[in-house]
Amino acid sequence: MKKTAQSWFLGGPSSGGLDKQKSASLLADWNAYASSQDPDASALGFDIESAMRTTGDKVSGTFNVVSKGVRGLPGSFQSASRNVPSAKSLMYFGVLLASGVFFIFIAFTMFLPVIVLVPQKFGICFTIGCALIVGSFFALKGPRYQLVHMSSRERLPFTLGFVGSMVGTIYVSMWLHSYVLSVLFSLLQVLPPYHL
Repeated sequence: MKKTAQSWFLGGPSSGGLDKQKSASLLADWNAYASSQDPDASALGFDIESAMRTTGDKVSGTFNVVSKGVRGLPGSFQSASRNVPSAKSLMYFGVLLASGVFFIFIAFTMFLPVIVLVPQKFGICFTIGCALIVGSFFALKGPRYQLVHMSSRERLPFTLGFVGSMVGTIYVSMWLHSYVLSVLFSLLQVLPPYHL
């Protein structure tokens, strides 16, 4: 029983000649099998070695083309990474954006239900929230770039509409105390920033 178990684990016959017979390696077995086969009787119909060589040549050729294309790009890594915001500007962006969302959340949850009684609180809170959200993009892209972007010919009407609706919201909520006009100017305030 012991010899049978040993032979089973060692992969040989159960006779005592286990130590005398050394099994050949898998590569030697494969080479012996491949040399015994008739090349015309092969079911695959292609040579694995030449296929691997061809594949390797194609892959290395592809990498050469890609590397030449990357080297041929105009500019350098510094010019490409110039528009990537720094960690400090990303932090300012996140803080201003979160603050703006917080003010708008407060405006809608606390002051919209009582806008008839206190339209100025809704108007101020909503306007501060929108201003902080737009300010977050000033922090992300840089003030100069954002001002040039907002004052371009296509976006200038939207920028003027946004600033006008912010001033209008403050005016109608603080001095006129009109809740209908406060809601109207707040809605106008929401529309233009999508085009800024």
